[in-house]
Formats: sequence, C-alpha cells, structure tokens
Amino acid sequence: MTALLVLLIFAAFAVAMYLRAMPALVAVPCMALAMSLAAGVPVHRLGAIVTNGAVQLAPVYVAVVFGALLGRVTIETGIARTIVNLAAEYGGEQPVALALGLCLIVALLFTSLSGLGGIIMVATIVLPIMMTAGVPRTIAAPLFLMAFALGYIFNIANWTFYTKYFGIVPAQLTRYAIALALVDAVALVLFAMVAFRRERGYATWAINEASANDAARVPAVALVTPVLPLLLYYAFAMEAAPAFLISAAFGALVVAPRSAVSQLVAAAIKGLEDVAPAILLFMGIGMLLVATKEPPFAAALQPLAAGGWIRNPLAYVLIFGVASPLVLYRGPLNPFGVGIAVFTVLLAAHVVPPVILVAAIMAVVQVQNVCDPTNTANVWIANFTGVPIDAITKRTLPYQVAVAIAACLLVVLATPSLFSVRVFPALVPRASAQELTAGIYAPVAARDVVAVDDDSTKLGVVAADTVSSALYTAGWRTIRLRDDPNARDCAEKKYAAYLVAQTSIFHLTQGDDLDVGLRLADCGGWIVGEWHDHEVVAPPVRASDATALATAGVQRVLEWAKQHRVRSRNLLVLGVAVQPGDPPTYFYAFFKTADGNLRAYVRTGGPAYAAGLRSGDVIETIDGVEWWRLGTYQSQQLAYDGRAHVFEIQRAGRESEVRLGSPFVL
Repeated sequence: MTALLVLLIFAAFAVAMYLRAMPALVAVPCMALAMSLAAGVPVHRLGAIVTNGAVQLAPVYVAVVFGALLGRVTIETGIARTIVNLAAEYGGEQPVALALGLCLIVALLFTSLSGLGGIIMVATIVLPIMMTAGVPRTIAAPLFLMAFALGYIFNIANWTFYTKYFGIVPAQLTRYAIALALVDAVALVLFAMVAFRRERGYATWAINEASANDAARVPAVALVTPVLPLLLYYAFAMEAAPAFLISAAFGALVVAPRSAVSQLVAAAIKGLEDVAPAILLFMGIGMLLVATKEPPFAAALQPLAAGGWIRNPLAYVLIFGVASPLVLYRGPLNPFGVGIAVFTVLLAAHVVPPVILVAAIMAVVQVQNVCDPTNTANVWIANFTGVPIDAITKRTLPYQVAVAIAACLLVVLATPSLFSVRVFPALVPRASAQELTAGIYAPVAARDVVAVDDDSTKLGVVAADTVSSALYTAGWRTIRLRDDPNARDCAEKKYAAYLVAQTSIFHLTQGDDLDVGLRLADCGGWIVGEWHDHEVVAPPVRASDATALATAGVQRVLEWAKQHRVRSRNLLVLGVAVQPGDPPTYFYAFFKTADGNLRAYVRTGGPAYAAGLRSGDVIETIDGVEWWRLGTYQSQQLAYDGRAHVFEIQRAGRESEVRLGSPFVL
C-alpha cells in the first residue's frame, strides 16, 4: 500500500510537469518531500533531506559552473565564431557537406559547452550560416540539436554527474561512449541524407555577411581551447572543474592577454546566470537522492526493483530502448526530471552494476536532448528558425529512438567487452556461471560442520578444545583440525565454517592480562566476526584461566548466531554468511602494509578469486588510476561497492591485469 501511494505521488508530479503546470525546478524537490512523507519518513527528517540534499551534488554543479565559464570565454573571445567560420569557408557551395561539417564543429564545441547560453550563442552563429548556404530551416534545426546531442555524449560536466552520483569512474564509460557516439553519428548522417533528398525548399535567411566574416580571427593556438579540457580530463585524470578553469584562462590569455582578468570575471558572472536553473535542478535531484536513502523510503520503493527485471536483456532493451520516448516531457525515464527517482531506486537496490544504469541513462538522453519539446534549447531553436517545435520532435524521434535501441542492444550483447562486467544471465555461458560458484559453497558433506583451530600455543590449544566442546554441547557439529581456510576454495572442504582460538598475554604491573580471541570465518576464509575476552590474573597464567575466557567467548558466538539466524544458518549450510537483501559483493578487501603498498585479501572461491585476484597481491591501479591518487580510504571503500573494477596488480615481481566479472548475490 505504501509503495502504491508513493507511485501515485510520483505520477501526480509527473503529470504536473507534463502539463507544464509545475516546472521541474519546483516539482523535483516537492516530490522528494511528498514521497518521503508518504513512505513514512518522520517529519523531523525533512529538514535534513533539504539541507543535505542541496549540497549532495555539489561536485556536479561546481563542474557545471566552471564549464559555463569556459563556454562564455569560448564565445565572448570569438573562438567559437572562428571555428564555425572556418568550417563555412571550406564548405563551399555544397549544403550537405557544409551542414555535416558544421555539425562536427557543434558536436566538438558541446563536449565542453553546456547550458542554454551556450546553445544560443553557438546557434546564432551556426544556423544563419547553414540557412544562408541553402540548408532548409526544417533540416538545419534538427541537425543542430542532433549535433549538440552527439557532442554532449562526452560532455565533461555531464560525466561528472554520472561519476559522482552513480559512483563510477570515467574509464568504465569510455568504450561505451565511443560506441554510442558512432551510432549517433550514423543516425545524424542518415537523417541528413534522407532529409536533403526529400526537401525541395531552400532557406532565404537575411544575414549581414560582413558581420559574420569581419570579426577578427583569433590566434590559431586558441582554437584548441574547447578540446583542452578533454585532454586534461582524460589524459591527465584532472577533475572537471580545474580542467575547465585552466582551459578558460588559456583561451582568455591567448586571445586578449591584457583584458584576460576582466574577461574571466565577466564570463564567470554570465556563465553562472546560464546554468542557474541547472544548479537548482541538481539541488532538487540531490534532495531526492538523500530522501531515497532514508530507511522507510528505501523499504517502500524496494518492490519496484523486486525480481531483478532489469537483468532480463529483453526487458532492458524494451524499457530503455523501445520505450525511450517516455523520457519526453520530463517523463518517468528522464534522469533530469521525475525519472531520477526510478534510477535512484534501482541504484540503491543494487539490481545491476551502476555503470549499466548509466548506460541506460545515456541511451534515453539521446532522445531527450534532441526530441523533448519541454527542453528550453528546443524551444529557442524552434523560435529562432521558425520551425514548429512539434515538427522537430516528429522528424527526429524515429532516428533517436533507433539510437537508443541500438545503444541498449550494445549493452546486452557486449557488456563484458564494453564494461568488463557480466550482467545479463541469458547471455552468460553456463560454464562461466558454474566456474564462479564451483568453489564458493561448502559441499553437502560439510554442512553444519565447524572446524575449530588454534594458534599452536599451549593456551591456544586449551582454548580451542574448550570451544569445540562447548559448541558441541550447544548442538553444533565440530571437528578439531589445523588448516588455512584461505589456501584453497570450499569445493573439497570438510567444514562450512572455521573458528580459530588465539591467545595473547600482556605483562602488567598488576598481573598478566590474558586475552582469548575467537575469529569466525566461512569455509573460504572470509571473516564473519571476532570476539575477545580478557582478564588480569596473577602470574603464571593457568589453563583454567584460558578455559574460562574461551567459554565466555563461545557464549558471544552463540548470541551472534541467535541475533543473525538467517546469516548464521547460511554460514553453516552454504559456507557463506549471507542473507537475502545483501548488496552484491566480490569478497575482497584492501589493506595498506608497512612497506606502503596496497594489498588485497581475497576469499577463495569468490568472484574476485575467480577473476584472478589473490590474497597478498599488490594493487598498482584501480580502473586505470593509481590507487594513491584516489586515496587509501577511497581505494579501500571501492572493495565494498559491489561494482566491477579493473586492477593492475603485481604478484611475485610480475604485473598483470584483473577484470572483475559478476558479483555474488544470494
């Protein structure tokens, strides 16, 4: 019932935006608060949702602001006009060639430009040139929007949203983005070929040719300004904001060094005005993100992701490809409208790796950027060219939907090649799935058996014997043996769980402090829990002291099993301490050693082990970035995000690459 109420509120705000009764800037934060109340979030938490949500995506809109600064510098210094005029000069009297050449320039510019201001300034240069050269206005308007969408695939500010919101790294998207751009480019060229063949009318655009060509040419070196942030971002792993800032300063200094400071100040102010609506929308999206993390909200929306429907390749293509027009009018698939709630729920549910969700977003955004009549860019282009806005939608929608479908097909057919993960079960060979689980579970003969080990000390043996006897008395099947559970997988193990007793003695002035620790692990050596009991006794420490502390430790283990019945039962039956609802995991962790290296600890038989990662491996890079650039804590946290990563490792003096596949999900 709660989920239904949340969906009704969702639909109400969607209809309000569809009918333009409420702009997305207002609707998204209101939707976040209304859906939170409907889900049962306490009223006193609403303030935290607003406050924390407003800054949740701060890195995103900081990148947007600096991107707008670069856009204004590129336009105000004449760099954009010079690039376009060069294309026009070499276009000659071939309207088709000129149009496609200008589209290439527009796409290049919008890898770094963003916002309505950038659209207006570039369009006021490009569209008159197109139409004066004989490109019909009914073709020029759609082509401009398609070129904009093509360049926006690589837009750095947009990628900042993907990486910060969904927690992925740029390297995970690069191959897919290139493939999507090729598909989009083919659609653009096909549209141009078909449209020019059918169109018989020619533009009669009045333009002052002198004004278009008399502008002073900028230095040739300044023409690299729009692509400079791409070089800094991709080649040197620089954050988007400083990449934009350096590029803007470069452009201003090269074109007009004496007025560079005033140029940058003016560009910053105008750029901020350009992207102010986007910043407000990102604040609302941040509120929605924070709201969905509230436990009542997450519980209410969980049924939306139940059943793992998105992991069905046919469903993925149908929803994000065939049904991609649902992105229009800020619809349920629009990530910059009400659709952000859908993607956030899927993200929180860990149904598929986040990069697969981003791939879906990038597919549907190709429809939204070109065809959505509610886009301010589309409205302005339609008014500027005199083409009805619904005509632009009707002419471009078949091509862009085809792009979305092709993009989704690429995802489901080539996921391992594009993203280095396996997601869709129907496309994974049976042998691969068997290989993943062959050694992760304990054999049937080992069920309910707990191996009790010791640390080879006299007191450790006493403690382990006590633990084994006490657990047996409590109804557990135990065996005493000496083993290293991390040395091999679980396929032939005699036990489902492994418990080791370790003792330590600290000599104090008031006596000897005896510590007895019990560490519980699964059959692959993955640590489940650890308990310590200690007591200061008069020296020398006696066996009875170890027995008493070990007995107390057993009570802690039994209490844990009682509090976590499902997890402890699966540990004893399957050899893995998991329960339904656990997020996907690869069963590995990172730790920094005294030599300064970052090393791995890997559960034998787990997905990371199957991918080739081993305990003790030295980690060099994570997703192509040196781990020390990411930071020790950040690198360690990546091991628990349930996402596929690519590692450069060193083992026994040899370097190799490890690509994670599918995570473990019960």
